[in-house]
Amino acid sequence: MADNHITKRKLKTAANRQYILHVSQQLFAQYGYEKTSMKEISAATKLPIGSLYYHFKNKEDILLQICTDVAKTPMPALTQETLEKARSPYQPLFHEIDHYGDIWATAGAAVAYNVYATFEHIYDVEGNYHSVPFYNNMLNFITIAQNLGTFDQTLSPEEATDYLFMITRTLIYEWALARFHDHQVWLCGKYVPRILKTFIL
Repeated sequence: MADNHITKRKLKTAANRQYILHVSQQLFAQYGYEKTSMKEISAATKLPIGSLYYHFKNKEDILLQICTDVAKTPMPALTQETLEKARSPYQPLFHEIDHYGDIWATAGAAVAYNVYATFEHIYDVEGNYHSVPFYNNMLNFITIAQNLGTFDQTLSPEEATDYLFMITRTLIYEWALARFHDHQVWLCGKYVPRILKTFIL
């Protein structure tokens, strides 16, 4: 019975933590990160403010956890079969970058802006690139495309992936900075095709 009680308590604690993150993300998106206080998060969640500080050190800690969850959102795998069906790496890579940008757009400009605004935040969220599904998908796919001779081999797969990853992050930050609403047209339609075409053979 004691073990069962502990399990239920752990589940409730985990549920409260996720609920705080969910509500905080909505508040950040609606009112902005800077204008949202821990007191307002407490009121919106109907949880004591002490409960917030039990789970998170401060508001910045909440933001970083939200962004870490966003960055680690699972992505559909890019495989050799994907490349063979597409006949060129262009479309799969285009859609992969668009999808990653769309994940951040869904999280909200306020969330994306505040995590991309400083190098320290980015390092906390994406410092270990290999824990980010988007990065791993790109790296694996570019490796396959280079082996099949459809992707430029001037750079190593790691260097090419780093390059595209940094560009994608920059575009997401610029979108968040300007608070663009038509994310897909701005991010993919204007810049990404030109960038990708420099690599596709």
